[in-house]
Amino acid sequence: MLRITRVEESPGVATLKVEGRIAADWAGVLQEEVRRALGEKGAVVLDFAEVRFVDRQGVEMLRQMREAKIRIVNCPPLIEELLAEAEAG
Repeated sequence: MLRITRVEESPGVATLKVEGRIAADWAGVLQEEVRRALGEKGAVVLDFAEVRFVDRQGVEMLRQMREAKIRIVNCPPLIEELLAEAEAG
């Protein structure tokens, strides 16, 4: 299960609170929400304080998002490590 909530709006940035698991089809749901928010605001911050699991597909999608300058904040250490490994190689 994945829950995505807009928690803060500023003129040029949408902050999305992400909770649960980013796996399989849920990765696509998150990607679509980010695209929508980017279209509306131009910048997106993802708050990962409540993310508990990310599968391989989710890691790849998040790696691509970070390359596109989507900020991820409050990322749990294990998920941060998975993202760093994916970015390294």
